[in-house]
Amino acid sequence: MRLFITKIWNWWDVWLLKWCAFLFGIAAGAYFHAAVLPYVWVVLGVAVLLAIRPAIAYWK
Repeated sequence: MRLFITKIWNWWDVWLLKWCAFLFGIAAGAYFHAAVLPYVWVVLGVAVLLAIRPAIAYWK
């Protein structure tokens, strides 16, 4: 069994995956609100750092 398989996704598969991740993030944020609130700037900083590489790869 190969773990990493190259696959061309249909637009609706990507759309469903993005909405699933979005709704999961909302649910997790609502549930862990009190624990995450003190570290909101750390979480945002990590999100920006993780977004830099894909953004560079996309526009390069």
